[in-house]
Amino acid sequence: MTLKNIMLTPGPTPLPPSVLEAMSRPLIHHRTAEFGRMFTSVIEDMRFVYRTKGTVLMMTTSGTGAMESAVVNLLSPSDLTIVCTTGAFGDRFVKIHKAFGLNPLVLPFEWGSSVNPEALGVTLKRNKGVKAVFLQHTDTSTGVVNDIQTLSKIVHEESDALVVVDSVSGLAAERLETDAWALDCVVTGSQKGLMNAPGLGFAALSEKAWKVVETARLPKFNFDYQLIRKSLADKETPWTPAISIVAGQAAALKLLRAEGMEACWKRHDALAAHARKLLTEKLGLPFYAKNPANILTGVVLPAGVDGSKLLADILREEGISIAGGQLHLKGKIFRLAHMGYITKSDIDAGVDALARRLVGAKA
Repeated sequence: MTLKNIMLTPGPTPLPPSVLEAMSRPLIHHRTAEFGRMFTSVIEDMRFVYRTKGTVLMMTTSGTGAMESAVVNLLSPSDLTIVCTTGAFGDRFVKIHKAFGLNPLVLPFEWGSSVNPEALGVTLKRNKGVKAVFLQHTDTSTGVVNDIQTLSKIVHEESDALVVVDSVSGLAAERLETDAWALDCVVTGSQKGLMNAPGLGFAALSEKAWKVVETARLPKFNFDYQLIRKSLADKETPWTPAISIVAGQAAALKLLRAEGMEACWKRHDALAAHARKLLTEKLGLPFYAKNPANILTGVVLPAGVDGSKLLADILREEGISIAGGQLHLKGKIFRLAHMGYITKSDIDAGVDALARRLVGAKA
């Protein structure tokens, strides 16, 4: 039996044929006019996706590397920051802070819940001199989406702090308006809504953020925003980039350009609605997130079901990849992604595979 090879994981996600073709081409040198043209197209098209007229930087790294780049380029050792946590990736921002000797003020929310705007406002009122507030746009560990527009407005009303957003999983799937929402630094990765292979990180920065970058004193080298910005004029990166993945990103961004961001957001909204309707009809299990994002749906498994074995069996027997829970949710939920190049037929196949094994297993 031929396995399906369907990926319903929240990164990496499936790749369009044009992206696969672009990455399969012979390598070119990264200090050439040919690479320069490709580099320029990626930067310009990322501005389109970010909805910004500001500076966009490209780095060869993971999404976590992009998150680290924001911390080290915006902060100094004595800075006070707020990190709002709604899952594993808000917690990761905290860990990055602590790795560089910082002690952030953590504003935690129950997993499955989004950031409460009023709680953030109260915290800002009680803590003056906050340098930056770190937020998750979406969190794939729980499937929640945060109201970044409202949260950014509160930050700017109550403080002079920078608004720093991890949109590694949200960009190009959930609405995000970098300039209109006054976001100061938004980082992302290539392997989710951007429909590319893992390996590229991006950061979009406001002018306010650049003024802070110039005085930030945390150590950095590979992720030095000032060096990376300086290389933009030469249409290149300061270090050797992941050339084939840049080629793939150029191809993927052409698809997003042609679709348009409004249409892209509507497509993800429709995919999420389709997945949840199907999951409800065929499984009838509760969803995990109270404010679910369009990127994925987390589903609570019945008591007694070994989630890790369930998903391993589906992958081995049918070639369909579905993510399990992370940390304390391991084995307790599954996470069915519907972002990027994932299609309705992919979702149908995944839900059918789950239903064949779970019908009759509900508590």
